[in-house]
Formats: sequence, structure tokens, C-alpha cells
Amino acid sequence: MVVSGFPVSSSVTECPPGDDGMERFGCPTPDRQGRFHCIDDHVLCDGFIDCPSGEDEERKSCMFYKTTKAHLDVLADALLRWARGR
Repeated sequence: MVVSGFPVSSSVTECPPGDDGMERFGCPTPDRQGRFHCIDDHVLCDGFIDCPSGEDEERKSCMFYKTTKAHLDVLADALLRWARGR
């Protein structure tokens, strides 16, 4: 996994939060040295491969991720407008 930007050998892909406090995701396969990597959520489905085997850019997963994120963004925006209107 990558902790503070440095890969660490581990068989567990649990990742610490990023420097900004946001959740990070563990790549499911290790790199050639057997190290697992953690990536920030904003690099998921961004068109650039960040995981050693490219899992962060798989078409089916990204289609689901982008659709879900779009719906959640709309919901979050509506909740913020509602909360500000109180």
C-alpha cells in the first residue's frame, strides 16, 4: 500500500485517509515488487491508470462509479440547498 505517497509491502489493502482527510482506496493487485498501492478517490475513473493492473479504470466499474457519484452529487447539492434555506 502507499502511505504518505510511498508504497509499502503489505497483503492488506486497507488505506489510511489522505492528507486532506478523504478516503483512499486500495488497489486490489500488487505491483511487480509485491507492494499494494493506495489511491485518492479523485483519481478513480479519471482516464489515467493509477493501480498496477489498471483496475481503477475498468469500464464497467467506472460506469457504475460515475453514475452513482453523479446521483450522490445531485442529492448532496439538494441537501445543502435545503439546509441553507432553513
